[in-house]
Order: sequence, then structure tokens, then C-alpha cells
Amino acid sequence: MISIDELFQPACKPSDLQEQPLYFKDGAAPAGLLVFLSTITNKAKIEELLLTPFQSLANGGNGAFGTPLPPAAFQYFSSIGEWVPGRQRQLLLTKLYAGHCLFLLNGKPEALVVDVSEWQSRSISPPETESSLVGPRDAFIENLETNIALIRARIRHESLTAQSFVIGNLTGTNVTVMHLDGIANRQMVDQIVERIQTIRIDGVVDTTQVANLILEKNKWWSPFPLSQSTERPDKAVSALLEGRIIILMNSSPTAVILPVTLTSLYQTADDYYFPFLSGSFLRFVRLVGLFLTVFLPAFYISITTINQDVLRIQFMLAIAASREGVPYPAYIEVCIMVFLLELINEASVRLPRVIGGTATIVGGLIIGTAAAQAHLISNIMIVITAATAIGSFTTPNYMVGVALRMCSYILIALAIPLGLYGMTLGTAFIFLYLCHLKSLGVPYLAPFDTFLYKDLFRDGLTRAPLLLSRFRPSTYRADSKSKMSRKEGEKLL
Repeated sequence: MISIDELFQPACKPSDLQEQPLYFKDGAAPAGLLVFLSTITNKAKIEELLLTPFQSLANGGNGAFGTPLPPAAFQYFSSIGEWVPGRQRQLLLTKLYAGHCLFLLNGKPEALVVDVSEWQSRSISPPETESSLVGPRDAFIENLETNIALIRARIRHESLTAQSFVIGNLTGTNVTVMHLDGIANRQMVDQIVERIQTIRIDGVVDTTQVANLILEKNKWWSPFPLSQSTERPDKAVSALLEGRIIILMNSSPTAVILPVTLTSLYQTADDYYFPFLSGSFLRFVRLVGLFLTVFLPAFYISITTINQDVLRIQFMLAIAASREGVPYPAYIEVCIMVFLLELINEASVRLPRVIGGTATIVGGLIIGTAAAQAHLISNIMIVITAATAIGSFTTPNYMVGVALRMCSYILIALAIPLGLYGMTLGTAFIFLYLCHLKSLGVPYLAPFDTFLYKDLFRDGLTRAPLLLSRFRPSTYRADSKSKMSRKEGEKLL
């Protein structure tokens, strides 16, 4: 029998390791041993699959100690697990730490490995960061099997393919890549699989880390996300139906969608559940919010310091009257306000929900009433700050919102010495940079910079009616273009 001392080093023996000896009838010494970790295994399964059958099968023989089990016993045990040679110590430990039970039998150099894992996980709950007014109310959890089941409950077709991998020398994390065979671009799927297989790392704890490892290595410095994270199964399924690929991981409640474009990061579930005119209007509102976030502070600096002749004299006089008593230039005022706004945003995200609202109220009072009365900022600056903050809150993806605010600070820095000319140079630099970005070969600004006008109006700037959306977006290079038939008997896949 394989010895426990052969498996574990003296200093590495886990505290939750349990050893259950097994005896033949009237046996004085143990005939076998069950080894498992009590914190991640189901003891009821061990009793049902191993303990009870062993006693029954062992007593079916003559019952004397040392008598080997009958052939029927080995046939049964081989059907519920696999025999692993004792010399493969690392494989046995990997199975043990994955929630398997090791059945060690006297006189046998192999160990039977049976999956009796029971991982603690929370129940399925509504999405927290991607809430919607209409649509499903379930969200991914930290259990990989449950997340795959949520996908399969919505796509019941043989083309749904799931490929599993293990990442992390220490964590041994299970990662699953899912796509629709015959729809998703085969080259993209092979590219993702190849990059996952070449990952060499001690461990990963979230799907976003996996996405960062498989994306282009020379894009690590990009503030814009090249992948899309979602906690909504319906959103992941919609991406699969478009010909995109999703990555799920054990212990992570989010799925990663690849490839991604800037327009897809500004799309929400409500866009597709509302009537198409309402969905298109909401997209337009978010686009306005984008421009307010990026350009409004820099534009305020430009027209108050360098380009005062751009607007009508009445408007400039109103701005000057509002700034009466403020002891420093407008660009200092803007820098103070945007920094305080960032502090409030970060505090709202990091603080517990119980006191997070209080921090926001206190910050609003300080920025609004107290700072204006003390002549530290002007009243019009409060309007500028509020419009900028509200515009940033319309961004569906938090990572994109952070990247856009960083772009806003670049424009502010250029507007201080150059005014509108600096804004123009900064905007050109940002657009050139975005045109350079790609996600698995898909241009980041598609369909704007790829001249795919049908995609632009079908599911870009606007959301076309479902009856007019017969084809998948060409942006993601799906192998199957049509997704809706108008003729009876027409084959789609």
C-alpha cells in the first residue's frame, strides 16, 4: 500500500487531511486507507461510493484478513474512479487538493482516485454591476460548473463547444473556453487556445487576468480594456451568437468576452430588450456622456484662458462674473475639481455600501456649497464638474470610464498652454492611438474605422430592429454570417 509519508513531506501535511482505515471482516489490521481533505469533500459521497460498497464487497468473500478483494470489487471501483500509480506522487497530490478521495489498498501499488469534491459557493443572485430594467435576473457565480450550466440552459445545441484547461502551477485553476462551432472564427479560437496552453504562471484568481495573459503582449500599457467582462449569462450568450468567444474560470463570477470593440463596451442589455428606437436613443445619450467626460473640462480651460473670443461676449461676461473672487486661474480650478471628483469616485467604490452614500453626500456638499461660498471655486465650475461626473456615470464599463477620464486629463494638460489647438492635437493623438489598438486582430474602433457601414447602423451607433438584423456583425469575422431566416426550410448553421 502507498504510504502517507511517501505522499507528504513532514512539514507539508495539511491540517484538514483525514485518514479513514478500512478493515476486512474480523481483520486486526487495516486492509486499506481512505485519504481526503475534509474541507472540500462530501463525506456522504465517500460513504455512499466507497465505505459501504467496500464493506459489502469485502464481506462477500471469506472475510479473513489479508484475503484480496474479489474481482467484482475491482470492477466496481474501476467504474467509479481511476487507478493512478503510486510513483506519480504529484498527480496524486493534485487530485487530492482538487477534492478527490484516494483509496489506498494493501498490496496494490496504485491508488484509486474518486471525485467526491464539494466546493462552497453562493447561490445564484441578481447581477450587481450590470443591472437592467428588463431581462433575466440571474448572474454568474464562483462555481465553474454552474456558470457553464447557465450558458447551456440558453443554448441547447451541439455546436456549443467547451474546451477545458488548467492554469497555474500552484492554484491549478480550471479555465473553460466556449464558442459556437461553425459560427465563431476558427482562427481566433485556435489563437486563444494556443495562447492559453503557453501560459506559465504560479496562479490566476480572475478571468480578467487570463484575458490579459492571452492578449497581445505589446498592448500591456493600454489603459483601454481589450476584453469585456460580464456577470450576465444572457450577455455572454448574445456574444456567442454573434460569433465571439467567452472564457469562464473557476472561482471567478465573471465571463470574459473576446474580441471586443469600443462600441461593444458601450452596449447594455437594455438596448436589446427595449424597442429599437428607445435602445438607439439610450446609446445616443451615452455617446453624449462620453463627449462631456472627455472634452468639457479642457474646453472650459480653453475658452477662459486662451480662446476667449470663441464664444459670444455675453457668455464670457457671465463666466467672468461667476469667477469673481476666485484667486487663481481657471486651469488650477479645474485641476482641483477633477482631482476631488476622482477622490469621491474612488471612495464611493471602495467604501462599504452602508457608508458609501454618506461619503458621496459629504463630498457633494464640500464641492458644491462650501467651496463656492469660500470662493475656492466658481459656480460655473460646479456645473462643469457635475456635467462631467454625470457623463462618466453613463459609461456601462467601469474600465472604459477610467480610461476616458485619463484621456480627459491629457486634453486638460494640452489645453492649459495651447487652448483649443492643444485639444485638437490631443484628440488626434487619442484617435490615432485607438486606431492602433486591436483585440485578437479586430480593430478597436470598428466599425467606425473599417467602413462597415451596415454594422455601424445595424448594431453600432444605433440598434436596428430584430427583423432587420438578419446578419451577424462583420466586425467579428464570424464563419456563419446569417442568423435569421425569412424562408421556411432555409439552413442557418
